Amino acid sequence: MKVGRGFFTPMLKIFEKCTPHGHSPFLYTAALIMLALAVILSGCGNISLNQLLEKQAPGELGITPKTATIGEGSSIEIAGRGGFTPYAFSVTAGSIDEIEAVTYYTAPNSPDVVTITVIDGLSSEATATIQVVSSTGMGFPEAMTIEIGENTGYVIAVGGTPPYYFSLVGDGTLGFHKLLLDRVKYTAPEFATTAYVWVEDSLGTQRKLTVTVVEAASDG
Repeated sequence: MKVGRGFFTPMLKIFEKCTPHGHSPFLYTAALIMLALAVILSGCGNISLNQLLEKQAPGELGITPKTATIGEGSSIEIAGRGGFTPYAFSVTAGSIDEIEAVTYYTAPNSPDVVTITVIDGLSSEATATIQVVSSTGMGFPEAMTIEIGENTGYVIAVGGTPPYYFSLVGDGTLGFHKLLLDRVKYTAPEFATTAYVWVEDSLGTQRKLTVTVVEAASDG
């Protein structure tokens, strides 16, 4: 089997991640074992080498959403992507909770600019900026930025007079929770755009979430 330079790139990335943070030689050994396993499995036909390497080199660490504007005390779903699991989250204000394997950020009860940091298994970091604003009456996130093909996670309406009615203006799709009727998830199309998610309560009070969909960040 002819092995080109690109074959070793994912393993080299692991070495580069380990070096700055002083990890033990065990991680280097583990990377070499994975490389050897890739060589063996590439000839058996049951799994493609490219598929295996993609699992070992999932891309740069990121966080969704990249930015958001939400009301005091409001909650949004957040998620890490890429990098190496498991993920850990920290915030400068507010709180992080995991409910049924979904991670939620809850804003403090006063206006603030909050940084959420996700740290992966190799200690790489990525951050999101959350603008917390004063809110009265019904609360709903005001703005988010995500990459093409991603989703916002569940965004939650609070206050007002339920039930809530959600609608979408623009490209993309809305997904509804099977049990909880106060939240909705927007999934972006495969191109950059701006979309608007509206919520209305039973008394006609309306709030709008503006979702800006941007091109995926380059790994380089």
